[in-house]
Amino acid sequence: MSTAYAAQVTGELNRGIQEIFAEVTRYPMEVLDPASGLEEDLGIDSVKLGEVFAVLRTRYGLPEQLDIPREKLKTISGIAEALHDYLHGAVLTRTEIQDQAETVRRPPSGENGFRDVEAVQGSVRQIFAEVTRYPLEVLDPASGLEEDLGIDSVKLGEVFAVLRSKYSLPEQLDIPREKLKTIGGIADSLHDYLSHGLAQAQVVSQPGVAEPRVQSASVAESFVMLNSERKPFIGKVALVSGSGRGLGKDVVCYLAELGASVVVNSFHSRQDGERTVEEIKANGGNAIHAWGSVANADHVKRIFELTESTFGGLDFFISNASNGMLARLKEITPEHWEKAFRTNVVGLHQSSLKAVELMKRRGGGKIITLSTPASHGYVDYFGCMGAVKAAVESLTRSMAIEFSADNVQVNCVSPGPVYGDLLNRWPESQRLVRQWETNTAYSRLCEARDVSHFIAYLLSEPVKLFTGSVLIMDGGISSQGW
Repeated sequence: MSTAYAAQVTGELNRGIQEIFAEVTRYPMEVLDPASGLEEDLGIDSVKLGEVFAVLRTRYGLPEQLDIPREKLKTISGIAEALHDYLHGAVLTRTEIQDQAETVRRPPSGENGFRDVEAVQGSVRQIFAEVTRYPLEVLDPASGLEEDLGIDSVKLGEVFAVLRSKYSLPEQLDIPREKLKTIGGIADSLHDYLSHGLAQAQVVSQPGVAEPRVQSASVAESFVMLNSERKPFIGKVALVSGSGRGLGKDVVCYLAELGASVVVNSFHSRQDGERTVEEIKANGGNAIHAWGSVANADHVKRIFELTESTFGGLDFFISNASNGMLARLKEITPEHWEKAFRTNVVGLHQSSLKAVELMKRRGGGKIITLSTPASHGYVDYFGCMGAVKAAVESLTRSMAIEFSADNVQVNCVSPGPVYGDLLNRWPESQRLVRQWETNTAYSRLCEARDVSHFIAYLLSEPVKLFTGSVLIMDGGISSQGW
């Protein structure tokens, strides 16, 4: 095959793949430069790329295990070249490519093709099996997709990308929301559309006839609602310092569950940080590990450079890294003070400056700092940390004002004692925990997930006036007294 002809065929694939990217992302074709970096230049993350590949597999008859060099997955042209290499033992012309695509995506036909709901249901089940790799016998049409089968909205999006391609479905296909909960419900809706959709569309298009939309939403709108409810941070990048274990780990894992691409940072607990990344990936999330101490300027520089090179920017920075001595004041040395301020205050300041530089490129972002209600009163063994966290709160307020020019909101979450390893390491922990639980209004302290939920709320909160706040969540301990 001549070089010129090979280039022509690859160009045809480029165009076909561009069209699929346009269908899935809804980007205009002119934006989808084949040489542009998918994530860095176009903001197309791994979740959306998965939807694209779901369509590619159906349209070109690709196997599930198609080996593509990682560097080829970074651009449309790279994917086209890899697909060209796979398809061509023989050469496919544009017409042949289109014929193959039409053959693969052609819907069931014949007497029972569109009219037999069982045939449609069988086809839908098969697509679910291909996308999820579940055995067919597991995919009971009546089972709840999320509750019984563990199929979340992201995977459901991949399924619908294939369905749209196979059945030439419009983006604005109205499906009642309750029908999206089972394979049987989706099949029923698809059967209704295939049997009656065109006639209904013609009626709706007549002047003076309103389109019926009783308690229903388009497929696209439904996915937006599902993602906004269950994975509101898809496309966002979050860095959580000190997130290899404890509260920081719960925060970073929860943000990953909500769709964010996350940077797990750990220093003393490097193995914990790496294990946290593996856990997030095993649960379908996108994460990297950035080793280093926020108390070290060179480490801070490296952490944020890795964030930039991997994800191209930053939306959220949660400053959880902490270092401080839990002891009576007479046991606190100048070295203890220096370590505590270096990590909690200087590290926060230097990390936040780096974070703002990355956030500016994305139009703004949010920073969350962590404090304690003990910064406003006496708590046993907390003399050093109470003073340091008071400085964190003061710095939070200053950053909120100065960073507002770059559309960066800064707030502080101040939980009371949080159940976990750190609380267990507190001197006289058993006595103090019982005392603190007694002094709450609800006889319990914070769980890590309580704090993670609140942080996620602050990150999703759009009101710009909500900045520079120190928000206490301690079950009323600070109101009744420690």
